[in-house]
Amino acid sequence: MYDSGYPPQSEAFGQQHNYQMVLRLIRQIMGWESFDELMIDYLIGQTKDPGAEQILYDMRQDERNHYDTLAKIYTDISGQRSNVQTPSGSIPESYEAGLGEVLQRKGKMMKLYVHLYIHSPLQYQSILYPFLAEEQTHMQMINYLLIRKCCL
Repeated sequence: MYDSGYPPQSEAFGQQHNYQMVLRLIRQIMGWESFDELMIDYLIGQTKDPGAEQILYDMRQDERNHYDTLAKIYTDISGQRSNVQTPSGSIPESYEAGLGEVLQRKGKMMKLYVHLYIHSPLQYQSILYPFLAEEQTHMQMINYLLIRKCCL
């Protein structure tokens, strides 16, 4: 019935929100945003390239902004502060391996953000949509950094 496999997004059509699922998605995404901030911090320390360093600084700031905004949305919906556990991980074997890990995680996070966007109340969708674009931009920039490091 739906070409994209997703139901209609408009509350005007009587969409019911599963607030528990939305809150669970927010906590999960916040955990990964926090983890990526730490990983990007590590990668900043590993690069000697000022251009790559600036790209990573900008990405890290986006991660912080996403986390803070999601925390506000969580509080707005639930009336409570979010209880987020940052996933654990290990130090990558190289700068390139770290970039690859972040790139793979960003692909998974895109799916989480899409589900969050679809199931969120309408008033939050305009806030969440730019996060999707920023995550895509991050993936492109990581690809750029990997190509630049490996092939130039």
